[in-house]
Amino acid sequence: MAGEFEMSFEAFNAVLLAVFAGVSIVMLFVVRRDSWGTTMVYRMSVRAKLPIDSWDMWRSIRDRSRALVGANMWGLLVSVALIAALLVWTPLGSSPFALWILTLTLVIGVLGVASAIVGVRERLFSPAPTAVRIARPSALATRDYLPGWASQLPRWLLGAGAAGGAVVTAVSLTGAISPTTAVTTVVALAFALVVAVVCRVAERRVLAQPQPATNTLELGWDDLFRADALGALRMSAAMAAWLPLGLAMCALFLAALGFADPGASRVLQTFPWFGIPFIQVVYTLASGRLPARLYPEYLRGAPEPAPASTGGAPA
Repeated sequence: MAGEFEMSFEAFNAVLLAVFAGVSIVMLFVVRRDSWGTTMVYRMSVRAKLPIDSWDMWRSIRDRSRALVGANMWGLLVSVALIAALLVWTPLGSSPFALWILTLTLVIGVLGVASAIVGVRERLFSPAPTAVRIARPSALATRDYLPGWASQLPRWLLGAGAAGGAVVTAVSLTGAISPTTAVTTVVALAFALVVAVVCRVAERRVLAQPQPATNTLELGWDDLFRADALGALRMSAAMAAWLPLGLAMCALFLAALGFADPGASRVLQTFPWFGIPFIQVVYTLASGRLPARLYPEYLRGAPEPAPASTGGAPA
């Protein structure tokens, strides 16, 4: 039709990158405003069912949230710059998969890395050196902060992806699946293993950080941020683990339908990309909530325990 507007993949990808860059730059300025965070902190308090008993606590929560948003926006800018370089110097600019590559970079890399960095570098509360602090009798693990499924999902997906990769490799020897597809699946599996190892190392760093607090409410808020950081890392590992599993499922499905030598391009075209946003949605729905076992007991009717002095050492 005459006058019909058509946009090439190159133009669409360029516009998309410009939008992402613009949003991140605007947000970096917005979060620096003193008025930023009022509504957000209130919503966090309602969702987590944790009260805020002082303006100092409110400011600490806002500053920690500001640091997290800022880290995410800087990570987004770096990702946009890297993807833009790929669009210019490689054929990726004309590929319909560029959007998914950007999405994977953001959700697997930026969200998890930013949460881990903020969790390691930023302290939510900093009591005076002479202030009495509370401490836990034992250290906690990731499974103590997350629901059981959220903690185990990356492991389940990675195991299924490894099994799928082995089956695809075996079937490729018969000629029913392209060797390129098998190599692609194995590379995705290796990537998932690397992400899993990196995320576990980051989790240990986050868990090893001190949690200075003078009461169980402060400790509860600190636990909330820690739980969200660990959830972001597990989400990144789960998304990476989905890649080899999804590729293996597609390759085996096409082979079962009788496609002659289904190549990597055909597999990518039928790849179940919906698995990535689905994983993000389920982890997002679980975020912002404190597990019942970490909820301050006095808010459930039990008396507030007396703080235990740790001799000035962080809890």
